[in-house]
Amino acid sequence: MNFLSKMRRWYMRMCCWYAQTVIRDKPADVIMRGMASIFFRRMHGYWPRFIKPRSFSEKLWHRMLFDRHPRYTLFSDKWRVRGYVADRVGEHYLIPMLWQGSNPEDIPFDLLPSRFVIKATHGCEYNILVRDKSKLDRATAILQLKQWLKEDYGSGVYLGVQWGYRNVVPSIIVEEFLGSGERVPWDYKIYCFSGRVLFVEIHMDRFENHVARLLDRDFNPVELRVSSIAYQGSVPRPENHEELIRVAEALAEGLDFMRVDLYAVDGRVYFGEMTCYQGGGCIRFGTREGDFWLGQKWQLAPACKVESPLLNIKKAAP
Repeated sequence: MNFLSKMRRWYMRMCCWYAQTVIRDKPADVIMRGMASIFFRRMHGYWPRFIKPRSFSEKLWHRMLFDRHPRYTLFSDKWRVRGYVADRVGEHYLIPMLWQGSNPEDIPFDLLPSRFVIKATHGCEYNILVRDKSKLDRATAILQLKQWLKEDYGSGVYLGVQWGYRNVVPSIIVEEFLGSGERVPWDYKIYCFSGRVLFVEIHMDRFENHVARLLDRDFNPVELRVSSIAYQGSVPRPENHEELIRVAEALAEGLDFMRVDLYAVDGRVYFGEMTCYQGGGCIRFGTREGDFWLGQKWQLAPACKVESPLLNIKKAAP
C-alpha cells in the first residue's frame, strides 16, 4: 500500500470515527461538513454547497448530513419497511418471506426450498444468492452473516454519513428467489421526485454481465448517465409498466426524493427496497451539467421534525 492509499484509508477511518462518536444522531457540524467537502470534491470534481445545495449530488449529501427524520431508518430497514409497503400498496407486492431472525445459526436450511436469498437488514450488498441449496457451504454462509451483523453500516461505510442505517437493528431475512431461471430478474430502480416518477434505471444481469439503461417514465431512452455501466441497446417495455409506475409513486408519495426498486417477474410486480441515499453519494454523473439539471428536479423539502415516520405520509388510494 503506497503513501496516498494509506492517507486515504486513515482519512476515511477518521471520518467514520467522528461520525460515530461525535455526530451520532445530530446534524453534521462544521468539522464533519469540511471532511465531507474534501471527499465530495474528489468524487465529483467540484466543491459542494451543502447548506444551499444546487446539484442532485449536493442535495443527496444535504440529506445525509442534516436530515434526521426517523422515516429514513424505517425505509433503510429491509425488515420493517415491509410493513410500510403492505400498508401503502398491499402485501401481495412483497417477496414471500421464508424466515426472519437475529441468529444465523437458527436458519432452517433443511426446511428451505432449493433456491432462496439471504439478506442482512441493516445495509447494502449484504446478500447471499442461493441458486442451488445442495451446493451451499452453510458454515461459510453463517460466518459471513455473523460478520455482517457486527458491522455498523450507517457509521462505518464511506464517511459514516448514511444516517438512516445507523439505528436499524441488524437481523437476517430469507426470501424466495424470484423467477425460474439462474439469473436474478431485472431490477427497476425508479427515481421519484415529489412523488412522481421521472426516470427508470433498469439493471440487467447484476451478478454476471452487469449493465444498465436509463429510461423516462414512458420507457423512452434518456441520454443522462447516472451509471458507469450504461447499456446502449434497446430495452423492451414490460407489460405491467403502468403498474410499476403506480406502485413506485404510491410508495414515494409525500417525499421530495426517493428511489424505489421494484421487480417485474412472471406478470407480477414485487418490491425490492427503498433507497434513501443513492449510491451513498458516490455515483459520479457523466457530466456536471447532468448533475445540476437533475438537481433542479429535486425540490428539497425542509428537514421534517414529525416524530412518527408515517404521520405526515398520506396513505395512497388502492
